[in-house]
Amino acid sequence: MILMKRLSLSNLSLSNLSLFRAAGLMATGAALLGAGVATPLAAQAGSAVLEAFTQAQHAAAEKARSFGLGPDLESQIPEELNQSQHPTAQDADGSGRGIIGLSDDRAPMTSRSYPWSAIGRLQSPVDENTITICSGTLVAPDIVLTNAHCVINPETSEIKPDITFHPNMIDGRVADPSHIAQAVDLIYGTDFRNDNRAPHPQDWAFVQLDRPLGDTYGTLGWTPLSVGDLVRNHRNQIITVGYSGDFPAEAPGRTAGVHMGCNVLGEVEGSLIHDCDTHPGSSGGPMMTVINGEYRIIGINSAERTERATNPTTGEVVASRGIVNYGVKIQPIIDFLRQAQR
Repeated sequence: MILMKRLSLSNLSLSNLSLFRAAGLMATGAALLGAGVATPLAAQAGSAVLEAFTQAQHAAAEKARSFGLGPDLESQIPEELNQSQHPTAQDADGSGRGIIGLSDDRAPMTSRSYPWSAIGRLQSPVDENTITICSGTLVAPDIVLTNAHCVINPETSEIKPDITFHPNMIDGRVADPSHIAQAVDLIYGTDFRNDNRAPHPQDWAFVQLDRPLGDTYGTLGWTPLSVGDLVRNHRNQIITVGYSGDFPAEAPGRTAGVHMGCNVLGEVEGSLIHDCDTHPGSSGGPMMTVINGEYRIIGINSAERTERATNPTTGEVVASRGIVNYGVKIQPIIDFLRQAQR
């Protein structure tokens, strides 16, 4: 959580908001076709609705099989790819911006080594001058794991147009421009038709790319740890990575920020609560920890609750402070993939 401005809040009104963490404006076009699996519809009635839901589930299950995805995703590290525990290439001794308290604890991800190489920026155009940005992780040679709201507009339930993945982007550039990949298909946990509030426990998506970037940049596997295990046994061991719209200050969103040593604090409404420093644009980025010497995804950074201070006369937002951040658990995704195998 980041304190955007320090100022007196006297004569200001406060409000709490839950926000999906996608940067920029939401796109409304639908240039791709994707089959989603919606969240349970226990509160909705009608055979037509249930039939449509069942059809969507079947379509998503078939697509998961065509993607070659299974519940046990393992990491793949190309032999020629270097490995490093340090996200900042010039930071060989591991020191960085790890300041405790109200300050921003993110460091720039400037390493081209694994596992940082497997993380990249997703983007979609809104118009000639505007894009939405999110983050994502290669989990198979041609598959990126991210948030559903990074590929679906929660307000319209429409798929965003012309989604591209830029692997291991540093200062707005990838190692090889020909490696910028186009999304060709999607599977998503929800299209937000029955609930577009944040946090959403099914706010996950797989993006299929038009080229196998994981063969070059590596892929990250996952481990579905319980919330209790994460809280008790992985204190100060969580790592988040994302292309935030406020970081780095001189070129926001062009280099990912990494917060190493943060925490999962618990869960609410099926979503993880964490204290890692984030900002819009970091949605879809991995929440990782090291298990038996291997980097493993344990969640997906997804949303935040903020407190906003507004001028009561003009209604202008003059300060915003993060209260708590949310993440998507891995277990619901694994449950879906297991169901798809039946």
